Amino acid sequence: MRDLLLVGFLFVAIYYSFRRPYIGVAAWTWIALIAPVNWAFGFSQSFRLNLTIVLVTMLSYLFVEKHKEFRLNAIGFWILAFGFWTLMSTLFNLNSNPQNVWAYWNQFVKVLLLFFFITLIIRKRLHIDVLVWTIVLGISAYAAMEAVKFILSGGGHRIVGRAGIIADRNDLAVAINMCIPLIVYLVQVTEHKMVRMGLLGMVGLNIISIVGTGSRGGFIGLAILAFAFWLKSRHKGVLVLLAFSMLPVLYQSAPEDWRERQATIATAVEEDSSFIGRLWAWKISTLIALDHPLTGGGFRSVLDPNLWSYYAPETPGFSPVATPPIPPHSGSKAAHNIYFQVLGDHGFPGLFIFLMFLALALFSSMKNADLGKEHGVLWYRQLANALTLSLVGYGITGANVSLAYFDLLYAVLGIIAVMTLQRQSLLGLGRDLTREQHSRG
Repeated sequence: MRDLLLVGFLFVAIYYSFRRPYIGVAAWTWIALIAPVNWAFGFSQSFRLNLTIVLVTMLSYLFVEKHKEFRLNAIGFWILAFGFWTLMSTLFNLNSNPQNVWAYWNQFVKVLLLFFFITLIIRKRLHIDVLVWTIVLGISAYAAMEAVKFILSGGGHRIVGRAGIIADRNDLAVAINMCIPLIVYLVQVTEHKMVRMGLLGMVGLNIISIVGTGSRGGFIGLAILAFAFWLKSRHKGVLVLLAFSMLPVLYQSAPEDWRERQATIATAVEEDSSFIGRLWAWKISTLIALDHPLTGGGFRSVLDPNLWSYYAPETPGFSPVATPPIPPHSGSKAAHNIYFQVLGDHGFPGLFIFLMFLALALFSSMKNADLGKEHGVLWYRQLANALTLSLVGYGITGANVSLAYFDLLYAVLGIIAVMTLQRQSLLGLGRDLTREQHSRG
């Protein structure tokens, strides 16, 4: 049955993607995040669903799109520079199996293509809203479904991602934190009362789903996200009273294993083997970058067993944080930190470029929010605030995961770039300017 539904979706997506390129971008984003082929069990698993939609979207842009214009703002420039630098680090990679590095670079090129096609095709508020709905109906709807299972099982159901890059529970927690502000934006702009109520329910279920993942980083990110929402709220006193009255009850109602896991946050360095493993990975990523400061070790360098075993003896006394020696044959570990991940993979220039486009996107989104307020365009301001919080959520919870090349991040960056590139038309400044010129004439 799933295979038939997937085939039906493919034909519908191809038809509408060719007629409307922005629908192709939305379908591309949804497939990249959810990996629907992995949900099926039959003949449809052999379909190149993502490649098909990508090719159809490209053809649609070439033959259907009437207003073709390539503009590159600062965010796009630095992301393009990052793509170039990852090519350099791939050319000089240190991996014992270079083919794996090239395969990963090929995957990342598809992520970069998604960003640039968002900036090429997405132009109007309708296009942006369709893309936001796509992200929410992909990640947030799945998280809500898992939260229902978590509630019905009395907390016994452990929430993890089903397929795609967010299969790990920590990765899923990051994705949910990034999406919660987008759901809030849809609540603010949706006029239909029942849809708005459904979205509010989805916010609650997404919060529960983060608890259900058991991710400590996800919980910290959620707490900071809640604080950010509180700062922007008009009802700070009421929310504080609600928090003090409800949080103790909710905490006591949470599963015991979840409470025990969150309680280890303060003692993680001394007692938690999982956190110590992260410290080892961060140290080895740094050591790789210190020995190869320009290009690092290439994609997934810290996971290479030869590099791991080579640098393992240096880790106990390296950095101000002492760690136990890495046991022989312990196996390599993922970076578990977007910043150390980029540092180890692409050296100090790669990390600099990565931080540059993240910072530019953050400041651009904050500026967009100010312009939306100044010109009285409420939806523009609300979306800019949501995207700002989404980036904040990524930047904080990203310190716990290896998601530097995450499709959702580059989709969010693409929307911010579009809001900056199309600022005049989205804010209606062109129409106001025309009216002013006519009145003067």
